[in-house]
Amino acid sequence: GKTTLLNLMAGLLRPTRGRVSVLGVSPEAPEELGRLVGYCTQHDSFPRALSGRELLRSWLRLCGWTDSTAQSLADEAIARVGLEEAATRKVAGYSKGMRQRIKLALAICHRPRVLLLDEPLNGLDPLARAEAIALFRALADEGLHVVLSSHILHEVDLVSDRVVLVNGGYLIAEGQIQTVRGEMPEHPLQVLIRCDRPAAL
Repeated sequence: GKTTLLNLMAGLLRPTRGRVSVLGVSPEAPEELGRLVGYCTQHDSFPRALSGRELLRSWLRLCGWTDSTAQSLADEAIARVGLEEAATRKVAGYSKGMRQRIKLALAICHRPRVLLLDEPLNGLDPLARAEAIALFRALADEGLHVVLSSHILHEVDLVSDRVVLVNGGYLIAEGQIQTVRGEMPEHPLQVLIRCDRPAAL
């Protein structure tokens, strides 16, 4: 249900029942919603012939920015995700971690007010994860609404001030991370390990 919810918020899916809006903007107004929302999807598909900088600049030009402004915004986003050295390389040759970073740059380059992140830390090494988490916090401190989807709770702990747990499309719990942890049932297959020498273990 996590990716479906983000796709609904981004206007990529339409609800069969009910309504969805982001800061009062409905998917029925796609241009306005597109300016408002940045989306870093779980999966990627890039034009193979473009460099990272060309990809961002082309996207910004499609969004209506002038060439000079598109270049400036692209460089700013590339710097924020730490891809300056790879900006002129073809995206087709990027590693998994670099593809994650360029997707994040695509999501923030047009300066959205809401950032949707679907499993944004997948494929990143520990240092890159720490840098990404620091960037998410910085963006939130700047006033961006950051909505992050993850199934790894300790990562959620590091970046969230409010948590919603979804399972099979149903809302299980919602609130502060400490409160939500207290509401979670114990896993039925928990195993207790005792060890005389924990350091050796």
